[in-house]
Amino acid sequence: MAASSIFTAALLLVLLMWTTQPALCARRCADCGSSPVPYPLSTGPDCGDQSYKIRCSGSQLLFDTLNNSYPITSISPESQRLTIQPSPFLSNTTCITQDISTVGVQLNSSLPFNITSSNTIIYLNCTENLLRSPLNCSSESLCHTYVNGSSGNGGAVAACRNAPICCTFGTGGSSTSYKIRVLESGCRAYRSFVNLDSSLPVSRWPQAGLELQWVSPPEPVCTAQSNCDSDSTCSPDPNLNGGISRCFCHSGFHWDPIAALCAQDVTCQDPDGCGSDHTAIIAGLTSGVGVAVIAVVIGFFVYRRHKRIKDAQDQLAREREDILSSGGIKSAKLFTGKEIKKATNNFSRDRLLGAGGYGEVYYGVLDDGTVVAVKCAKLGNTKGIDQVLNEVRILCQVNHKNLLRILGCCVELEQPLLVYEYVPNGTLSDHLQQKLLTWNCRLNIAHATAEGLAYLHFSAVPPIYHRDVKSSNILLDEKWNAKVSDFGLSRLAHADLSHVSTCAQGTLGYLDPEYYRNYQLTDKSDVYSFGVVLLELLTSQKAIDFNRAQDDVNLAVYVQRLVEEERIMDAVDPALKEGASSLELETMKALGFLAVSCLEERRQRRPSMKEVAEEIEYIITIASAKTIE
Repeated sequence: MAASSIFTAALLLVLLMWTTQPALCARRCADCGSSPVPYPLSTGPDCGDQSYKIRCSGSQLLFDTLNNSYPITSISPESQRLTIQPSPFLSNTTCITQDISTVGVQLNSSLPFNITSSNTIIYLNCTENLLRSPLNCSSESLCHTYVNGSSGNGGAVAACRNAPICCTFGTGGSSTSYKIRVLESGCRAYRSFVNLDSSLPVSRWPQAGLELQWVSPPEPVCTAQSNCDSDSTCSPDPNLNGGISRCFCHSGFHWDPIAALCAQDVTCQDPDGCGSDHTAIIAGLTSGVGVAVIAVVIGFFVYRRHKRIKDAQDQLAREREDILSSGGIKSAKLFTGKEIKKATNNFSRDRLLGAGGYGEVYYGVLDDGTVVAVKCAKLGNTKGIDQVLNEVRILCQVNHKNLLRILGCCVELEQPLLVYEYVPNGTLSDHLQQKLLTWNCRLNIAHATAEGLAYLHFSAVPPIYHRDVKSSNILLDEKWNAKVSDFGLSRLAHADLSHVSTCAQGTLGYLDPEYYRNYQLTDKSDVYSFGVVLLELLTSQKAIDFNRAQDDVNLAVYVQRLVEEERIMDAVDPALKEGASSLELETMKALGFLAVSCLEERRQRRPSMKEVAEEIEYIITIASAKTIE
């Protein structure tokens, strides 16, 4: 007991030392009533980061969207997430939420907040227009479970039973990163549940909530060195041209966006060595108060902690070595944590290429000059860790020029890291929006992507279903060659089964409608998604775009309607048609019809990926005939 009391006292002293250190100008805002306001969230002009504004009204924290305000029910600074309370119903007798007047939740995409993929949305009181959407609006949809399971309580949810059309979907796709729409011509009400276990009865579902996440904040803005502590220097931000300065950490320190300070780099990996450092710190703090006893107690706990970490690292190493050795790619290697940290400048924010709900991707340069991209799962995010490990497992079994090439993974750090070749020209989605790709270039990208997917379906053993084919997952190298990427949702097909049964995941606008109805995944699910990509190549438009007319929000539905009206060429990007030869126009029409065949509602009527690749190759042959002439 004495040793435990001394140990507790020592920890309190350490905490006291940390809390009395001089702070950067990144000051945490005062509590709002009983609710803490962690950095970088800001409730006033002199605290937090001004890009992360929320409001304190009385004792209630509020999150402001573009057109509404929602109460904040919980905040997790460790995972950089907060949960807001969805809008209530207009009354106990109507199945309409109050924010229908403001078209639902509309986040400002220029701010560092987005909707996470952990939300399950129950759309209620929907019109028949939604039946043609990629949402799950079937009678088996989870929304019916919710309405029926909640009806005993009466009120608005019971009123929703009189509106039989309801739908369910998971957030996180490109169209739901910043919006949950409610409107008269779509769905008039919604509920959202975070990390929902659908196997539980409705009575045991969590309280309704919509989870948002925020991007890690940069170093705090400063106007003078006095705004920074002794571990940082106020200097101009090299990434901005507006004369803004920030408190940049000194060498040997790194910016900790959660603690809002410059934290010392941890370089010691030896339990004995690290233990002696900790013992020295504790001894200095508690000199004259049981130094010897504290040293022994602290040393014991430090040793035990490092032993647990070492055992966990060894276990992770064995698991990931097994994954690498089970694949057929001999060039894949195990990188050390030191190599990866050096390559990415200790995961510097200026090396960040992109971030999503499951992790971040960093630019890196290895010692031999090889330029790489490093995908890093978020600590504590089980889905993210599983997806990165799954991607390692998949990529270790494939080797094709049109698939992103894995170089290896790191086993020393707690979160899994995937190291793959760096593809410098960004995504197909980016370039389609800029409308810079020529028709021949688009055909070659389509052919390369189709060949990569055909390889997964027909040459990989066992076959692999990608499950998330979309233009943002097609990377372009310096010669505009396509590389299919992001295998986090991919699955290996069983030799004795024609499909894989799984819950619906992927991106709205690209998902196979049959997938929503029966949750059976086949190679034809990838064919459907690729058909949408072909339409993007043809039209330069997004798969889901609420700026189009109400009935044309879904690109696949829009083009199929034009085909039925024999107006397929009206869908083609006018910039492509301008100055095009009659032969090129014919190939555009041919690619459009091929895309529509990939979008057949019944998967048995869709071509295989190999047939699609062969057809595109034939179209390219026709398009190149004008050169021969």
